[in-house]
Amino acid sequence: MKFGLSIPHIGNLASPEAIRSVAERAEELGYDSLWVLERTLVPVNPIIPYPATKDGKLPDEYKIVLDPIESLTFAAAVTSRIRLGTSVIVLGNHFPLLLARRLATLDVLSRGRLICGLGIGWSQDEIEAAGVDFKTRGRRADEFVQVLKKIWTEDPVEFSGKFFQIPKSYIGPKPVQKPHPPIIFGGFVGKSFERVVKHGSGWNPSGVPAEHLQGMIESMRAAARAEGKRPEDFEVYYRAFWHPTREEFKKLEDIGVNHVILDLNFNSYALDAVLKQMGEIKP
Repeated sequence: MKFGLSIPHIGNLASPEAIRSVAERAEELGYDSLWVLERTLVPVNPIIPYPATKDGKLPDEYKIVLDPIESLTFAAAVTSRIRLGTSVIVLGNHFPLLLARRLATLDVLSRGRLICGLGIGWSQDEIEAAGVDFKTRGRRADEFVQVLKKIWTEDPVEFSGKFFQIPKSYIGPKPVQKPHPPIIFGGFVGKSFERVVKHGSGWNPSGVPAEHLQGMIESMRAAARAEGKRPEDFEVYYRAFWHPTREEFKKLEDIGVNHVILDLNFNSYALDAVLKQMGEIKP
């Protein structure tokens, strides 16, 4: 099993010094990956309550969120080996032409270290603020991924769909990784597993209680088998907002987790405490 770590790009700890220190220390300690999330706003009166808190409010840390791609690019510049992942980019906040170029640029500048985590988004406030119809975000996301792959693998590129149009054009840069960076998807309701199997190579559950995870992994594997694909070809990247013990790490591995992402952003640590924790929680 591999181990990733969120970088401090959200909340009061977010700073160039913190990102540099954590990124360099993670590579030194042998972590496999660094991760970012995306949040564009914190609604005062959310249309849809946040499911992970009792009052439905987003944690205060989300009031400051450095852009995920720029933050990973900064981390890429101070490291040389560690992988760089998005967990996740919310497709409803973006348009494919610009996002494809930004992600490809990151893959080029990092010499092929990007893991591309995508999601359709749950916050109606956030998605509607980006000018996207919340009701069609899933269908839009499926077409979005098709456009990303075309931009990354074809030249010239041409696309005509319901949501997006690209005239026959040359579009660069292309990613270093061929045919394109790994694509994984967040989410655990609706068509999440269908999307993983059809468009991606992995599933990125975030904040799912460990006791529910095994059943969800089995559902994802069943979706792969239903499409005539091998379940083992789809990796599980589990983002944990708690710190597993060695025994708990072993249990996660036994039920099929391939990659654990540890998040230190929500504990009000000072930077020196984060750096200390990094060495203590990695097996």
